[in-house]
Amino acid sequence: MSLIPQAESGPGPGRRFLNAPVWLWLAFVGVSLIFVLLPQQDLAVSGLFYTPGVGFAARGTWFERLVHQSTYWFLVLGTPAMVGLWLAHRRGWLRGSLRGLGIGGRDLAFLLLVLVLGPGLLVNGILKEHWGRARPLNCQEFGGTQVFSPAFVPSDQGGRSFSSGHASGSGYWVVVALVLAPRRRLWLWLALGYSLLVAWARLAAGGHFLSDILVSWFIVALLAYWLDGLLSPPQPEPEPEPEPGAALLPPG
Repeated sequence: MSLIPQAESGPGPGRRFLNAPVWLWLAFVGVSLIFVLLPQQDLAVSGLFYTPGVGFAARGTWFERLVHQSTYWFLVLGTPAMVGLWLAHRRGWLRGSLRGLGIGGRDLAFLLLVLVLGPGLLVNGILKEHWGRARPLNCQEFGGTQVFSPAFVPSDQGGRSFSSGHASGSGYWVVVALVLAPRRRLWLWLALGYSLLVAWARLAAGGHFLSDILVSWFIVALLAYWLDGLLSPPQPEPEPEPEPGAALLPPG
């Protein structure tokens, strides 16, 4: 059984690559090409939040700071909470209606791997540390001194804009909602709304370009599908249905 609920779109699972739907890969490639070939789109979106002589007005406000810090606290408090629920489920400490709060071992392993490999390693450990892209607030177009560079193009500016750690951290909770509460749409909508709120905060503060945010979301989604394929047991091949009247024929 898959850890991530699959959309019902016909009798088969649809075409996949590394267990992720082909349409998701095509969307990732298409979005990436837009920002590589038309990098001014990033500047245009960030420009919506910038006022000459003022800067990024939302930066430093109490609400922007609250949203900015929330991703850290959600991970610091939420991850041990999931481990605690797994332990309580394993030890049989959850009784009655509380049993539904338990987390299975495979679910927990999957979610921890997504967190460590996605937001942890790929986004914060590799891309942010080595890509060098300048943040919007530091670019010359928005009153800074550093040179703007398109997404996916390594830069010598020493910035940490590509890609967004906060976006990957907030997008991670969408995966958590899909795995732990697949039939409770409220949790999914809350996770999606929170991801959009974090995206707004990073754009409004000049902390990231739109492409930084979208790429982080795609990384988390594609990684989750790939790990889902590794951890989910293979589905048995369906037995072919006998031809009509075959049971009436004598054995040869």
